Amino acid sequence: MPRALVFAGSSFVGQHLCQLFRENSVEVIATARRPEASSRGEEILTCDLTSTESVRTAIEQTRPDWIIQCGAATASASPRDHYAVHVTGALNVLEAALEFVPDASIVLFGSAAEYGPIPPEDLPIPETYPCRPASFFGASKLAQTELGKAAATTNSQRITIVRPFNIIGPGLPDHYFAAALTKRLLQQKADLEAGRTADRTFEVHNPQATRDFIDVRDVASAVSFLLTEHPPIAGEASVFNIATGVETTILEVARYLGELAGDLTPEPAGQASSRGGITRSAGAADCLIETGWQPAVSWQASISDLWRTHRQQSD
Repeated sequence: MPRALVFAGSSFVGQHLCQLFRENSVEVIATARRPEASSRGEEILTCDLTSTESVRTAIEQTRPDWIIQCGAATASASPRDHYAVHVTGALNVLEAALEFVPDASIVLFGSAAEYGPIPPEDLPIPETYPCRPASFFGASKLAQTELGKAAATTNSQRITIVRPFNIIGPGLPDHYFAAALTKRLLQQKADLEAGRTADRTFEVHNPQATRDFIDVRDVASAVSFLLTEHPPIAGEASVFNIATGVETTILEVARYLGELAGDLTPEPAGQASSRGGITRSAGAADCLIETGWQPAVSWQASISDLWRTHRQQSD
C-alpha cells in the first residue's frame, strides 16, 4: 500500500484526490495551513507550505511514497502570495523530499495559465506549446514547473507536472465563475418563489469567452492514474495537460445553469476584466490520453453536481 502525502489536502482539488486515493486503498496524509479535521473526522496535518521547517517536518515524519503538491493561491491577487506558495512552497517540498525520500514520486500542480493568451488558430494547445503567461499567477506556476524540471535533472528526482485547465465540479470555491453564478441564481430563484422579484433574466459578462472545463474528479483520476500506471522516472520531469480539448463558452454554461434554476435567461453584458487576460482556451491532453487515461465527466454533469450541492447547502 503506497503512502501519499497531499499538501493542501483539504482544498477543492485535494479533497477529491484524497477521497479517490482512499477508495483505491492508498494510505493518505493530508495537510492544511491551519488546524482542522477532515469531513471523515480524521485529523489533518498542519503544515505551512511557505515554511521550510514546516514542510521538512511533514515529510520527515510521514516518509511518503507519493508527494502531491496541489496547494495554490487561487483566491489571492497578490504576486507575493503566488510566488510564496507556488515557488517557495514547491522548493520546500523538493528539498525536503530529496533529503528524506529521494525516490518518492512527486506531483506538482501547474496550470493552463502558464501558456498565457493563445491565438484561436493554435487551439487546442499541447504541452510543447511555448509558455508566455500574462498573469502573475501563470508566471509563478511556470516558475514552479521549471523548478520541478531542474530538480529532476540536477537531483535525479521523480517529477510529474500536471496542468489542469478550468476545473469545475462539486466543492468549487465561490471566487470562480461557475460557483459564483450558481449562488447568484439560487438567490434569484428564491426571490422569484417568494415574490420579491419578477425578473427572470441575469447578466453574464464575457459571454463568448471560452474555457476547457474539466471536472475535479477527472483531475483526481488523472493524477491517480499517472502515479500508478505511468510513474515518473528518476531524472525526468514529464508535463501533462489535463483537459478535454473542447472549448465551451461562458454563455453556454450560463444558459445551462439558467435551465437548472428554472428557465432563467442569461443576457450578454459585454466585456469585463478577467484574472488571466485569456479570451479563449482549450488544451490537448494527447500525452495523457496516450497513457490510457480518458476524462469521464461531461461539463454538464459537473455543473449539475455543482448546482445540486449548492442547493442542498442552501436548504
